[in-house]
Amino acid sequence: MIISRSKIKIIRLSIDSINEASFLLAHYIHPYQWAEKKQEECLHNLKQLLQFKNADFLVALNGDAPAGFIALNWGFSTTKGKPILLIQDLFVMPSFRRNGIAKMLIDESVLLAKERDANRLQLNTSTSNNNARSLYQSKGFEWFPDKEIYMLFI
Repeated sequence: MIISRSKIKIIRLSIDSINEASFLLAHYIHPYQWAEKKQEECLHNLKQLLQFKNADFLVALNGDAPAGFIALNWGFSTTKGKPILLIQDLFVMPSFRRNGIAKMLIDESVLLAKERDANRLQLNTSTSNNNARSLYQSKGFEWFPDKEIYMLFI
């Protein structure tokens, strides 16, 4: 299926788009066991996100059909004195992949970063996710092989 880019609309998460966004998030988190219960959990999570002032969530729609999303978090670079925009999650429904939707979501994120005079757009991905790594490199992201990620779960 080839989709015309002109049919894709990217919108910010709002109470009006929360059902479409929760549908996408449920498919992202639970790709093989999607159920309405999972979507309800995601609906709750997205309502929490709407209250969080340092995040953005963009939804790509193909007509009325939810096609993908990008979740973004704002940070701050103390060494540069400017905001940083972090890509938390990027997802396109399997039936809409390879149509440029992920690129459109990244492009929209770049615009948001430029609007706030951000220092950079940053992300993490699995070293085995070759499709994602290829996408990010095609959009100009640089890989830093000497950087490692550490997490402390609370």
